[in-house]
Amino acid sequence: MKRNLIIITFISALLFQASLATAQHKGGEEVRAVKISYITDMMKLSANQATQFWPVYNRYDAEMRAVRSGKRYLLTEKGKTAEEIIDEREKLDERELSIKSKYKEEFLKVVSASQLNQMYAAEARFKQYLLDRMKK
Repeated sequence: MKRNLIIITFISALLFQASLATAQHKGGEEVRAVKISYITDMMKLSANQATQFWPVYNRYDAEMRAVRSGKRYLLTEKGKTAEEIIDEREKLDERELSIKSKYKEEFLKVVSASQLNQMYAAEARFKQYLLDRMKK
């Protein structure tokens, strides 16, 4: 029973990320522009901070997208057991944490800790915003 619950939770999380990816592909550049504007506003970045912040963020985002892509790929994995997929998912979760740790120091060279917290909150809110738009 517990194993089934874990599998259902795992599949639900992957479907959530897959739907977000679909939304991002549809609008492509438009979604990216809105995201940049939204995060910049939420963080209250100065012009100088923005010019230093966005190259770092773009590298961070590219690495995070690669991990999320790996998670979406697991949805189509046919030759592995559920336990193997869960193990791979766990490794990808650990990779996400590693990326966040790696970039934390880089971000803090450019923005304050408070602004970095705002960035993480803005990312979550923006994701929710996209999901809400997809429902309409």
